[in-house]
Amino acid sequence: MNRRITRTARAAALVLGAGLVLAGPALAQTPVGAVSLDPEETITINGMEVLHVRGNVYLIAGGSAHVVMQVGDEGVLLVDTGDSGESERILAAVRAVTHRPVRYIINSSGEPAHVLGNGPIVETYGGARGPRPQQVGGRVGNQNSGVIVISHEGAYNRMSASGAGSAGLSGDALPASTFFTAKKDIYSNDEAVQIIHVPSAYTEGDVLVFFRGSDVIAAGEIFNTTGYPLIDREHGGSINGVIDGLNMLIDLAVPERNQMGGTRIVPSHGRIGNESDVVEYRDMLTIIRDRVQEMKAKGMTLQQVQASGVSLEYDVLYGSTTGPWTTAMFLEAVYAGVGGQ
Repeated sequence: MNRRITRTARAAALVLGAGLVLAGPALAQTPVGAVSLDPEETITINGMEVLHVRGNVYLIAGGSAHVVMQVGDEGVLLVDTGDSGESERILAAVRAVTHRPVRYIINSSGEPAHVLGNGPIVETYGGARGPRPQQVGGRVGNQNSGVIVISHEGAYNRMSASGAGSAGLSGDALPASTFFTAKKDIYSNDEAVQIIHVPSAYTEGDVLVFFRGSDVIAAGEIFNTTGYPLIDREHGGSINGVIDGLNMLIDLAVPERNQMGGTRIVPSHGRIGNESDVVEYRDMLTIIRDRVQEMKAKGMTLQQVQASGVSLEYDVLYGSTTGPWTTAMFLEAVYAGVGGQ
């Protein structure tokens, strides 16, 4: 196993923006079988970097999207499971921190890059789970029977469907516990965990996962410090839904001082942020949306808007002319999501 510990600027670049310390104190009480990481340490396992965020929560970076891990004596809770072929590396990263088994998986959306590892990870820790778990008094029943996969029903529908942009999962890879309300609460490793639905953001089934005791939020595709947000209009996504989700993050986050520090917010890609980072990202998207809406109201076509430089000052940070999600595609999604002629 390729394992090495680094105390370099690479760890700092992965983590936080100006004014926010790297990761805070190590775990006050290290779970049985766990390795406590110092604030400036990352463990690199087969290309995956493991970083202690705060409290019970760790970040696994290096795959198709960030995976968030909560660790405790009860076992491991994962937010997302990566893309196809990444499961062994993710599990190696988990085992570098704890020998406890995975007990929960929460899918932040139905995006294949976030859920295709469900099946291999569930199979690793027990396969079939028997009867469908039931929500009982804030806890999910049948807790000691393999892995419980949780998602919003919108994400479940996308995962179970076959076709372009859908995971097409079946059996144990599909969530056994779904919800359609605004929020679902569970208790894991002596910590309250809130799963909060964000309607019509990247898709119709996105959620935020708030680890209340650790004061960490896994934001999924709603927050991305390396690019413009993905918006899947075919599956219910919209620019206004993304902005609403960012406003939810801002409402949940509590800064230490001057909007800095405090609640850690883990994006789908890039460095960990704080409330200030989310405010800047929200304001940027609001400005672009309002500009596009005004242009559309004046009768400008999509092509004219894309050629106008409407997002020019932000493109150096978030834009792309190549790859699966370009600036032109982002502006097309914004244009389709605002009113006008």
